[in-house]
Amino acid sequence: MLTKGIGLIGLGSITDVHTTAYAKFGLPLVAGYDPAPAARERFAQRCPDVRLYASLDELLADPRVAVVDVATPHYRASRVPVLATVAAARKPAFIQKPLAMTYADALEIADAFEKAGVPTMVNQNMCFTPGALGLPHLLLEDKVVGAPFLAHLELRFRFDCAPEHWFGKDERWWTIGLTVHHLGLLQMLFGPPVQVYAVTGKDPAQPGVTHDGYGHLVMTYATGLHLTLLSTGTYYGLHPIGHTHEQLWVQGPLGIIDWTPQDGYAVTLRANLDSDEPAQRTQVAGKWFPDAFGLGMAHFQQALAAGAAPLCSVQDNLYVMAVIEATYRSTQEKRAVDLTEIMGDRYDSSYGSGWFHGYRAWQPPAIPANAG
Repeated sequence: MLTKGIGLIGLGSITDVHTTAYAKFGLPLVAGYDPAPAARERFAQRCPDVRLYASLDELLADPRVAVVDVATPHYRASRVPVLATVAAARKPAFIQKPLAMTYADALEIADAFEKAGVPTMVNQNMCFTPGALGLPHLLLEDKVVGAPFLAHLELRFRFDCAPEHWFGKDERWWTIGLTVHHLGLLQMLFGPPVQVYAVTGKDPAQPGVTHDGYGHLVMTYATGLHLTLLSTGTYYGLHPIGHTHEQLWVQGPLGIIDWTPQDGYAVTLRANLDSDEPAQRTQVAGKWFPDAFGLGMAHFQQALAAGAAPLCSVQDNLYVMAVIEATYRSTQEKRAVDLTEIMGDRYDSSYGSGWFHGYRAWQPPAIPANAG
């Protein structure tokens, strides 16, 4: 595949993962932009061969830049105007999740790219962890457990923040900052729920997290699926489930799939329950960080080359943002919230799995064994 030159917008510390992943998979990073001189200086020490700009317009005018990776903070002031400029320049964009802080901002971003006719993808990188790449095939293509009727995803560990650090101080924090990973994966597998009931809150003994430090959701789907998502950043007990080791199980009439992003998956078929080894286990190579970042960009570039919509497109991601919006509304109003309340006519009750709205024919590159 002929790869396109990448321009990186925003040069904060998280982009160290991006640069490692792109180098590992042979994806050419050619330019970068950040308005902060200190960020440019730090980045230049890490990547001296990348041309750096103090102006977004200069980066977008660089003829070597065919696609941009947008890693600016997801606040409105640092995200919406930047993406409006990118859309006007007609540059395909790979946008770091979450897409925005609110559904209204996300819709404004989606509208800008739709009007410009520019393909855009949100980097829901949990979908591109090496361990996740087989899930849609098992569940949706091969239907190894039949039509899912029950599913559960859980994360529980302690994520505290220093009182003086900016982490944890936003009114919207845990669900939009971390649970968004899980919601992106669930959107790809099951599509949008019909209804969300949620509780969010904080541990009063954790002064570094001032608003939501956990978010627990119950979601119902048009297919009859019921899904619970327990996402906790306040747990310090004896049985943590750490980030990158989340536990997902999906049950259908034929069996259950157990999965974690780092450790692969196991399929237990009901027909094999009386056998000595009822579970079929599959291990995977590679890791979430940095491999998922490189695999996501590789997918986007393959979709662009094929003229196809990518997985996790900005339009598809509106459903993820709507679930986040419904989560906070449900907590505030202490009731279940239908996604139609958030999305109006944008909500499609027949949408189904996000997997069927993206480039399913892509071929993931091999993960280099000794690079990065």
